[in-house]
Amino acid sequence: MDYFYDLYAAYILHHAIELNENDILSINTEEEYVPFARLIAEKAKEITGNGSYLVIIEKKRAKEAIEIFSDYLIEKNPTVFIYLQGRDEEPEFIKEKSYTAREAQQFFHLASPIILPDPEVSFITVPMPSEEWARSLAEDGEKKNTIAIITDFLELNGDLGFQSFRDTVEMDSYDKKNLSYHKGRRAHIFSEDGMTDLYFEFAENSEFKSLLFETKDKRRFSPHIFSSSYFRAVDMRSANGHVNVPLPFRLFGKTIYSASFEFEDGKVKSFSSSDEDAERIMTYLMQDEMAGHLAEVEITESSARITDIELFAYPEWDKLRGIVLTLGAPRSEGVPFSDEQEAMRHGISNSLFTLSLPLGSGDITLEMENEEGYDDLVYSDGVIEDYS
Repeated sequence: MDYFYDLYAAYILHHAIELNENDILSINTEEEYVPFARLIAEKAKEITGNGSYLVIIEKKRAKEAIEIFSDYLIEKNPTVFIYLQGRDEEPEFIKEKSYTAREAQQFFHLASPIILPDPEVSFITVPMPSEEWARSLAEDGEKKNTIAIITDFLELNGDLGFQSFRDTVEMDSYDKKNLSYHKGRRAHIFSEDGMTDLYFEFAENSEFKSLLFETKDKRRFSPHIFSSSYFRAVDMRSANGHVNVPLPFRLFGKTIYSASFEFEDGKVKSFSSSDEDAERIMTYLMQDEMAGHLAEVEITESSARITDIELFAYPEWDKLRGIVLTLGAPRSEGVPFSDEQEAMRHGISNSLFTLSLPLGSGDITLEMENEEGYDDLVYSDGVIEDYS
């Protein structure tokens, strides 16, 4: 187990953020993860020569802040924030209840504000192995090993051969160049069996963004550790058609294994699922006026490290399964407006709640209409089309 934490810390420091000698870390953590925070700080000092700030969190509030691995007062502001994310116990599901923002957060259904400034410094959220996480994956009676899930997904196989940060930046630029080839807004997602057939428009002035973020000073970092995914905001008035969701997703503390949705004028008009799951879907759709609007589409190239794990029960990693539709609200990074009211006038959905629907990569295709009115292939068989 100690070996896992050594590898995990190395991956965070070398892959999610390319730590340099000028960096100062601030690590926010609950008490139980302090040993891992200290390990990160110790490895960071080997690179930077600097100590780190350690902030102990209790009930989502800072309880204590100290400096560690420093022989002198640091007297510099942090350049990287790392949050070691544990799990709260999920609230009890109550049919047709209007949930608070706090409860939505505990269920991982709380959307971020659609307008946020560019970050001043880089930040990384690190999901930590925990009993609560394991319980959320154990509905079939088999307790999952969350350390094994992280190890398999990030390929922490002991040889420290994971992709360099520079390689990640190069691949990001290559993929976004291919995605930016498509100049139109109208798009079509469909499957060979006809179970999915959805037309919509991407939001005006929008473009594909990646999970490789930038600070105001143009420093790149990966806030959710894994960055090879691309998302784009959708005009919430535009979706028409139907989709089948063949992959499992979490909704109010329960795993939904299959469902289908009908969209009309951008919003879920009807759906099909088991009776028990229908209670949760209907409760989600009634949370606010925009909760059921299609807000964003995300695409990830298929790979064994993702498809071999049926469900992460960690929202940011569960969005990495082929084509994923997001209801409620898009990420702020993909919203091409600086004012909330302006964004909503241009069709950006702004719900307090969010839900991701994974369509997978098997026989799913994404096409976009080009300037001549013909359809360009964007994504098929789990691969982004190459136009370079």
